[in-house]
Amino acid sequence: MIVQMRMAAMGLFAATMLALPAAGSDSLQWSGFALLRGGNSNVALPLDDNAVTAQVQLGIDWRPSLILGAHLHLLARNDDDGSRRGRAGIVEAYLEQNLVRGEHRFHFLEGAFFLPSSRENVDALWESPYTITPSALNSWLGEEFRPIGIDASYTLRHQWSAGVTVYRGNDTFGALPPERGWALHDRWTVLGEHVPVDSEYFTSVSAETDGTLGWAGRARWNNDHGTVQLTHIDNRSDALDHGELLNWNTQFDIAGGDYTIGDWTAAAEYGWGVTRVTFGGVTYPTDISAGYVLVSRRIDDWRVSVRGDEFSRDDERRHAVTAAVFWSPRGKLRAGVEAIVAGDERRVAAELRYSFAGR
Repeated sequence: MIVQMRMAAMGLFAATMLALPAAGSDSLQWSGFALLRGGNSNVALPLDDNAVTAQVQLGIDWRPSLILGAHLHLLARNDDDGSRRGRAGIVEAYLEQNLVRGEHRFHFLEGAFFLPSSRENVDALWESPYTITPSALNSWLGEEFRPIGIDASYTLRHQWSAGVTVYRGNDTFGALPPERGWALHDRWTVLGEHVPVDSEYFTSVSAETDGTLGWAGRARWNNDHGTVQLTHIDNRSDALDHGELLNWNTQFDIAGGDYTIGDWTAAAEYGWGVTRVTFGGVTYPTDISAGYVLVSRRIDDWRVSVRGDEFSRDDERRHAVTAAVFWSPRGKLRAGVEAIVAGDERRVAAELRYSFAGR
């Protein structure tokens, strides 16, 4: 069943992308950005980062109608951070359908995609408009969770919605917080990449090792100013050793919301759960949690944001404070400066980003 679902979804996506030239240039659009970032180098978590980093991200969208679409998200970076096959690759690749019947809307995704849970990473290509570095919660989800399967959602009167996701892969989801530790960085894992957990094991969003499907469910209410959402994730992993991949059985809940009035935006999320691994027939659980509160204000061409983070594993609890300032004059450039304090660790970074788009 897993193989059939993967082949059907990816085969349909490949066939659709091959048909793009025949669809006309008006339905095909592309956009993205290139960035260069410099700051003080850190080797200690949660602020482990290089002194100079560079990225290019590209999104290709095909929208022949209001009903049908396809999306491809590509990424390349100057450093693989010790991972395997991590310098360049596919972040997302999915088909999309929208069906509207009066006050009822049905939305479907098939392929690889970010779960729509974040109240922080709300820009295109799952980027945050508020800070250079996302919260510990969304840093983790970007690095270790990417559903590859089918997502279906229903929305009533543009306010109430519910969704369910059935996916493969992500059997190692939950390995990083208890073993490596929480991190604050914007490092999206690409499909096929193996990210180091420790000196022996790796984690992967796309590797399927136990033949069991995971699932996620969510419920949301929103209006013109704000959103409230609850999300549950269960990877249904066997929690066993599979060579260099060590599976973790993880159940995780996320409660989040945001509110915008005028030039002000406030957002907050809190996630909690348990992840388990089994050795020699004995299961070892770890309680993990992470959350943040963010306040941001737009002032003409400027945006100023402050965020407080808390993240824990069992009884070890840590905090971080982030302040960021962006200058976005009319055009394609954005300049930003960010400072993060996490205990005794400090990181200051400056970033220059160039955005592009075309059809």
